[in-house]
Amino acid sequence: MSQSLTKTNAPDQIDCLLIPLKDKNLILPNVAVAEIVPFSHLLTTASNVDWMLGRIDWRGVPIPVVCYEMLCNQGAPAPNPNARFAIINGVGDHAQMPFYAMLVQGIPRLMHINESDIQKVDALNVGAFDQSAVSIGQEAAVIPNLDLVEQELIKQL
Repeated sequence: MSQSLTKTNAPDQIDCLLIPLKDKNLILPNVAVAEIVPFSHLLTTASNVDWMLGRIDWRGVPIPVVCYEMLCNQGAPAPNPNARFAIINGVGDHAQMPFYAMLVQGIPRLMHINESDIQKVDALNVGAFDQSAVSIGQEAAVIPNLDLVEQELIKQL
């Protein structure tokens, strides 16, 4: 009888999504993202900030949409036919906002990452809402501070 080799998830392995933005990638644990949905019509909101793009209807619930680049004081991304929304699970205990959406510039890619795969990088510009810049193999990415993003979004609601 032959043995087959199967890859099993090691206890220290994390499934992550590499999420494309305008000029960089975000890396998020897979559990932080509820769903990736096609770009759809935005409902306008009365917001004092340009990074809050409006709201989308997701599963019958209107949720706010954030442009991460604009939140980090970078220019708005150009219109992109591959744009999508990443529905982010709220990390805080905010009953009024259990989810929010983030505008992304393509289809995220699943990555299986071990802690040893992540190398901190000082070369990337780290913004106020970036926790750190890292490289994972040949990919450069930013780990966003979702707590801070969510706190800023709550202030605008």
